[in-house]
Amino acid sequence: MARVLLVDDDIAEISAVKRILARAGHQTLLATNTRDASQAIVQGAPDLLLVGATCEGGSALASLGEGELAPGVPVLVLGETPAAPADAPQVARPVDPAQLADLVAAALGAPRGAAPGAAVPPPVLVPPPAPVPEPAPDPVPVTSADAAVDALGELDAPAAV
Repeated sequence: MARVLLVDDDIAEISAVKRILARAGHQTLLATNTRDASQAIVQGAPDLLLVGATCEGGSALASLGEGELAPGVPVLVLGETPAAPADAPQVARPVDPAQLADLVAAALGAPRGAAPGAAVPPPVLVPPPAPVPEPAPDPVPVTSADAAVDALGELDAPAAV
């Protein structure tokens, strides 16, 4: 269950969007302005910010959309506006419940900065390295003097024909 902070000053829309998110199994925190949203973020970072494009005349999106208050938290914009962050998908109004549920699921699976709708690669599981066997100890330590004697002995031995 993801924690979604819904920031919008349109009470009717907050109510409808909250129901959609609840049906999708998410916990929804509500704020009707930037100040309330900031207080909610201080109490615990949400997993997703859902900000109304026209909330506080667009200033809520300007404050929250850039991620300064909740770095790394993905943002979805309710409504369409050219002021939306480049990486924030926009949900057309009136809100289509299926589209909103899909966009929320995609945003929760993608890190901030990923292209909207980009597939999230599965985690790469790397097996631990195989243990390297210890080399068997030499039964008799060989010194460089022993190696020299062996090499000289081979020189004195008659060549096999």
